[in-house]
Amino acid sequence: MNTRERPSPVVVAVDGTDRSAGAVRYALHEARRRRAGVRVVHVAPATLPVGGSMPYMNYPREDLLGTAREILGRAVAEARAAAPELDVEGVLRQGRRVVEIAVAGASGSLVVLGRETRQGPDRVYTGTTTAGVAARATVPVAVVDGDWRPTEHGRVVAGIEPAGAELLSYAFPLASSRGALLQVVHVWHVPDAYAALDHHRAVTGEWVVAATQLLESTVADWRASFPDVEVEVTVVPGRPAAQLVDAAASADVLLLARRRRDLEHPGRLGPTTRAVLGRPGVPVEVVPMTGVPRHAPLVLERFGEILKS
Repeated sequence: MNTRERPSPVVVAVDGTDRSAGAVRYALHEARRRRAGVRVVHVAPATLPVGGSMPYMNYPREDLLGTAREILGRAVAEARAAAPELDVEGVLRQGRRVVEIAVAGASGSLVVLGRETRQGPDRVYTGTTTAGVAARATVPVAVVDGDWRPTEHGRVVAGIEPAGAELLSYAFPLASSRGALLQVVHVWHVPDAYAALDHHRAVTGEWVVAATQLLESTVADWRASFPDVEVEVTVVPGRPAAQLVDAAASADVLLLARRRRDLEHPGRLGPTTRAVLGRPGVPVEVVPMTGVPRHAPLVLERFGEILKS
């Protein structure tokens, strides 16, 4: 008898707009790969913006919840129609969108969000939901364009620091499960005021050689544990957000690490991650780090499926 636990669901947040469409498609795609269910979440607001001298208005709770149920019901029905073989459930919550999505996603394996497209006053009211959830969630958060559709480029890109081995514990199993090449990318950027100090080493390639050697050393054990994953190591100078987006232009997903939450990093995203999340293009998964060094495992799993021991 199979005693293995059922995989945790993929959680997708919907807001009733077109930007959620790509997120739902991505969630269904990931659920199929992981052999998991899908949990569709919608968060009803407690108040609505009306502008003018009264920026917020309290509507009857049942009116807000009634509209919320309609939004959630449509999204669940569309997801079930698109993937009748998957177990799709709906979850309705009310309150602060960022907090409620993070809480709803805590028992999942992945949270999927549509990329933020709001501008002007509406953006001020809503804030950046994607960045807020990515900063708080305890599981990886994927941010996807509204027009995303399933594609298989066969390449996963992971942006890491030279000693950032912990992200590799997520990147290698993901690349293996996709049968994809894994490109490990490090970008260094020296502030303009100090660029002259970096010029000689950049021109001679000293930075590239040193960082590449360190990355190769970091990747070596994982490469041995995942012989089915082809790996490329890339070190480039420039502005990190732009270079990472360019590197991932024809990739299936771009992986970025979120530092562990502590007094120094109280759940805030770094400027590079925040900038990448705002750029349209490749799906981005922000993976929370624990701060505990991770080594290539003796027992390997591919998103719940044991590969070898």
